[in-house]
Amino acid sequence: MLPDINSLALFLRTVECGSLSKAAELSHIALSAASRRIALLEGEFNVKLLTRTSRGVAPTPAGEALAFHARQMLRGADRLKTDMSDYAKGLRGVVRLFASTSALTQYIPKALASFSLHSPDIKIEVQERLSSEIIGGLRDRMADVGVAFPGASTPEGVRCYPYKVDQLVAVLPRALRISGKTVRLADLLDQDLVVLESNTAMLKLLEQAATAEGKPLRIRVQVKSFEAICMMIDAGLGVGILPKVAAQAFSHELRLRLVPLADPWAVRQMFVCVRDEELPASVQRLLDHLLDESHEDQ
Repeated sequence: MLPDINSLALFLRTVECGSLSKAAELSHIALSAASRRIALLEGEFNVKLLTRTSRGVAPTPAGEALAFHARQMLRGADRLKTDMSDYAKGLRGVVRLFASTSALTQYIPKALASFSLHSPDIKIEVQERLSSEIIGGLRDRMADVGVAFPGASTPEGVRCYPYKVDQLVAVLPRALRISGKTVRLADLLDQDLVVLESNTAMLKLLEQAATAEGKPLRIRVQVKSFEAICMMIDAGLGVGILPKVAAQAFSHELRLRLVPLADPWAVRQMFVCVRDEELPASVQRLLDHLLDESHEDQ
């Protein structure tokens, strides 16, 4: 049997405040009632949750574990209330979308804006994830739609539809001189690189290409966004490889030069992915919209 949500909220306030009396005040209940609720929790789990200190109270190891789970349960309860409130207001569906950094930076905002205009009764929850996490999220039913680079073969249990094509470019400081209108990665491997954090599809692609050339990547800086990559390159900390559309968004305000990559792998196919099953109407509507929008651009 799950503990009472209100008692968990009181316990969490007590841990965060370091004071049962302060937590009781914030919860608008008497101190005696608060003490009774904590005692009931300790009796339910048969462990001591709080210990007295010179400054108030502190969680025991069992109390710290309960606080961790209480936070998760309370967040889930808040999300449940929000979702039910949305449905009460006429919402017809919630679609959880996981997308790669490349997709979110370039295409997804515009696509979701147009979708919301035509389908205001469907709420889209968006999370930025690595491509491997996106496929795992679909399989684990944490996501309903994914926009990612799933690799050479279609993952089991997942349907993948071609979406956008990414053209990669070299992002260079203007002071760096490269002859020719295009460049190959091999020409840049002696330069320091600014890249996204580990395990991204982009970094894996660069590592594979560098290995094929018989050279390691000289990674100098790893950051979490395309904008941060461009700012680091502008500061003279190296060169980078980015999707053309994303790089163009930042290059105008910074001292950067974009040079197309001549390597055949520099053109990447992005996919919209869903579970291989009959889809809820709300998920199917978003899938159809993304694919229609993609075809309009071709």
